[in-house]
Amino acid sequence: MSVGGISVVCPTYNSSPFIGETIATVRAQTTLPLEVIISDDGSTDDTLAIIEELQREITAFPIRLIRNAHGGPGAARNAGIRAAVGDWIAFLDSDDRWLPEKLACIEAAIRRYPDANFFCNSEYHRWLDGSESLLDYGAVYMPNIPLQRQLFHENLFSTSAIVCRRNLLLTHGLFDERLRSSQDYELWLRLAPVIRPVFVRVPLGWYVDRAGNVTSGARWRRLWNLWCVLRRHRRAVNFPTFLGRTMGVGANYLGVPMKYSPERPIRDRRGA
Repeated sequence: MSVGGISVVCPTYNSSPFIGETIATVRAQTTLPLEVIISDDGSTDDTLAIIEELQREITAFPIRLIRNAHGGPGAARNAGIRAAVGDWIAFLDSDDRWLPEKLACIEAAIRRYPDANFFCNSEYHRWLDGSESLLDYGAVYMPNIPLQRQLFHENLFSTSAIVCRRNLLLTHGLFDERLRSSQDYELWLRLAPVIRPVFVRVPLGWYVDRAGNVTSGARWRRLWNLWCVLRRHRRAVNFPTFLGRTMGVGANYLGVPMKYSPERPIRDRRGA
């Protein structure tokens, strides 16, 4: 079975401290991608100069640079998706990392499950203090329960761990560019009725916390965006469940100091 090629979509915004290391983990793949599309969100540092140097240095696969006005990560990812030529999109945020066997394992899974259109691998969470914990998303997935209902309770997906069919995104909707956070969570909820997921329960990368990134900062904006997402998809569950989820989100952000974000799986915590 031909996979049809994997296009890597990597949004950047003032990513100069880490974009080189991130692309190095793509360069180190045992199975190389069809292309890497770096979609820049109006960076004002030297991110673009670093990417241009990478374009000259790396010849094993094309690195395509899209320059966008500042519109947020959803807009940057959408531009990359539209420009991609592969049948599959692998998302990689500019501060995350992949292990060398990531794409090889995903391509093997695509061949093994030809009816699937959405693959999510396990990954490590690297905390701000440098410690790590395992995120095994497939451990909490229940195939006999509607996916949208499960996602409403907790996010089972992480963007840099996702590889999905490009036409799934183009046909059923891209990231909501009005949301500056939780736009990935909203997209998974919206796509849930047509997602046919496979969880590759092998850690194939790192989700990296960084001071000042979207996950770590802008608490009130993140809370508002997440509430908007839950309200938009409230019909996925009954009212008591909707009320409990929204109250839990508010408690987490405003009253209970916890080290995970409600947009991410609630099992993403030490010792879980």
